[in-house]
Amino acid sequence: MNFQPVGLIKLAQQKIKIRLTKRGPVISGIFSNFKTDKVLSLRWSLVENMGIKMGLAEMMQAKSITGLREALKQVDYLMLNFTFADAGGNIGWQVSGNLPIRSKGDGTVPVEVTGTRDNWIGWVPFDEMPQLYNPQRGWVGTCNHNTIPNDYPYYYSSQLASSYRYRRLKQLLDPQGFKTVDDHWQFQRDTFNLMAKSIAPMMARALTAHEDTKKLGKTLSGWNYHDDPDSYAPTIFQAVYRKFALLVFEDELGDDLARTMLDNWYFWQERLGKMVVEGNSPWFDNVKTADFKESRDDLFHLAALEAAAELEAGHGKNPDKWQWGKVHRIEFVSPVRREGFGKGLLGGGSHPALGSGETLGRGVYGFNDPFDVTAFASLRMVADLGDPDKVLAVLPGGVSGRLFGKHSKDQIESFINGNKIYWWFSDAAIKAHSRNILVLKP
Repeated sequence: MNFQPVGLIKLAQQKIKIRLTKRGPVISGIFSNFKTDKVLSLRWSLVENMGIKMGLAEMMQAKSITGLREALKQVDYLMLNFTFADAGGNIGWQVSGNLPIRSKGDGTVPVEVTGTRDNWIGWVPFDEMPQLYNPQRGWVGTCNHNTIPNDYPYYYSSQLASSYRYRRLKQLLDPQGFKTVDDHWQFQRDTFNLMAKSIAPMMARALTAHEDTKKLGKTLSGWNYHDDPDSYAPTIFQAVYRKFALLVFEDELGDDLARTMLDNWYFWQERLGKMVVEGNSPWFDNVKTADFKESRDDLFHLAALEAAAELEAGHGKNPDKWQWGKVHRIEFVSPVRREGFGKGLLGGGSHPALGSGETLGRGVYGFNDPFDVTAFASLRMVADLGDPDKVLAVLPGGVSGRLFGKHSKDQIESFINGNKIYWWFSDAAIKAHSRNILVLKP
């Protein structure tokens, strides 16, 4: 059969100049927000280390944590935290990837090159990358937080998640006693916010001191610090703290730069939290009001007025109607149609979301576009190594990639409500419980 095209689409052509250096491609002059007259190059360890093997197949076939560690040596192109366990009762945690050793600087700001000497003088050996095996406490876990000791000899990173989620994990796992599969399932949906526990009482006192924010302050005073969808205290706390953070930094940095920085939670969140707890920081004073020195509590009050006005405009004047699940939503969309007409038909719809960026039941929102969820743990899974036949897991994206397939959306309700779904795991159990067989023939 001959195929005759009925029409041709003429593609627009554009010439671009690619400039390369031994320290990576030149990126100045490409991105409009780089306002510099210097030549800026970007070096990336992934490009310099990616080989023909990715280590993924070896990881899947590993029989022990020793074998897994050997496989992870091949995952030298990407830095990730891996936690693992084997049937022998061994547990561990290991960082993959290649970390450069620098002669100066830490990579947070560009380093000026004045000679031919290379600032990257080597790579951190695999055995010296952050890791932990069979700790005495009996568990391992990471939450993208700072995992390195104070005496670690190499620069690691300055962009790390705040410690609130990991500290909550410690509260749940450190107590002695057997932890069941159900316990671990609930841990993944835990909504206790340690940042709120630290900061909300101070915020509450500041707001209760003013008549126009007293009701908001009393609400925070009676809060249990759980970011639950049916509670309106999380809405007040998150909205006020967001406005507070902007008031702290925008007078010195300007609105654009402050919002750019604040849009990266990893960069500032724990730093600001420490400033709040300490209670006194030069950043709290508004440099534009020369005749008055603002305090932390002054900014809390101003932030509450701004947040209340914004919430009233979007959700009504009664704070009792500002439930976290109404303003903090998670939407499941199809990659075929992410927005516009047909999005709702192909996607899984919008749902109230639990948690926040500070809870184990994670629901991160964009600072400059609150409060819809932009990042969350899509797969909830607990594998009992004593049960080789099944695992407990929920995947809101379903197990079918076919449009309108009945198994493409049927786990969303369980994901939202916390219902458990057991998946047959062993080959024998799958065969014994199969209902349909799909054969793919090329």
